[in-house]
Amino acid sequence: MNRGVLLCAAGLHMATQSALAPFYPKLFREAFGVREFGATGGFLMVCQLAAIFALPLWGRATRRYPLARLVTAGQSAAVLLAASLALAPDFTTFTVLSVLLIAAKSVVLLAYPSIARSHGKGLFPGVLQYVAVLHAASIAATLLGTVVVTVPNPRTALPLLAVAELGLLLLVTAVAAVGRRSAGRWAQPTAPGAQSDKPRVAHLAAFVLAYAVAVYAVRPYFTEYATAGGSSTQEAALLFVLPHIAVLAVLPAASALRNRLGSALLPTALALGAAGLAWQAMTADPVVLGAARVLFGAALGLSQVTLDHRVLKTSGNSASYSLIATAQTAGLLLAPLLATFTAKADLTGPLLAGAALLTLLALLTPTERHDPHEHAPRPRTPRRVAGVLARGESSAARQDPVGVRVRGTDQARSA
Repeated sequence: MNRGVLLCAAGLHMATQSALAPFYPKLFREAFGVREFGATGGFLMVCQLAAIFALPLWGRATRRYPLARLVTAGQSAAVLLAASLALAPDFTTFTVLSVLLIAAKSVVLLAYPSIARSHGKGLFPGVLQYVAVLHAASIAATLLGTVVVTVPNPRTALPLLAVAELGLLLLVTAVAAVGRRSAGRWAQPTAPGAQSDKPRVAHLAAFVLAYAVAVYAVRPYFTEYATAGGSSTQEAALLFVLPHIAVLAVLPAASALRNRLGSALLPTALALGAAGLAWQAMTADPVVLGAARVLFGAALGLSQVTLDHRVLKTSGNSASYSLIATAQTAGLLLAPLLATFTAKADLTGPLLAGAALLTLLALLTPTERHDPHEHAPRPRTPRRVAGVLARGESSAARQDPVGVRVRGTDQARSA
């Protein structure tokens, strides 16, 4: 129950945080009369700066206070700030309130490692589940954002965000209630016995930064690109959300593809993602553009779960994970800057820049070390077990015929 509520809280956090992301240019234009092309990029930049500065502060606060209590405090502030957005008289006030909102809500992100690592079937299924929840939340966020920007006065619909934030606060309160009995379970994001490799962590942090730039640079101006090509606002919203639907469709096959392709899955997915972005830049036809978005989304899902799995497996302690998380947040900061810079010449610029970055990452994908304890061996049949016993295998193997002992524990880890 505790883990399920935390997953719901993470999903609602993503939904409320990104609901307006594809519609900021339209919102700023119609609500505040802001028509400057770089306004969206600047707005996203200061919001990501807020997250960069807030996350280390929340991280230090976890040394003195339980995470559940901090999440409750941050979400309580978020409810008030989201309600205040509807009352913002101008673009500057809206930006300040949004910055404070992002800073308050960023504490929820600290629960990710623990949620993924606590999955009963292992780390990779935990990553799959978390990514699925976030992309489902992105779909809900796009629908919510569409409602906000299609009403005559977008500011009158902004209280919907406050209602969603209030729902998240109720879930977070439930987390705090059940978390008192299992606080230690969620407080430690470090895998048991894991040790970090500093050079590999640094390399992976740089890789994650570039990946975040490539993926998120294509978001701020995509709906503008689609509508400029003849799509309506509703069609642009559907095209925007198609990759998230494709992610959910491809995730059930991720484990099988990972078992078949091994370490080649990540560079293959990155190359397919680059092809999907380049294809989008070549067409404005809604049907063809939709097909390109689906290809990009499928590649996005496979690359994201594979990369996240490597991140959590390589970062053996919280300090290492915080370095990679900071690199990702820096990538989210740089992405709108790249989007704004490349979109000034043409709205296909962010798509082509993202395709070039993903191609480069596909060529520079770091090798993955094999973990002999990551996959449990196949269950032994009764005949095989009888043969093993006849040969006198060790008592430890008799007691654990289908699992493997990891560093002296009796826990069997499955793929």
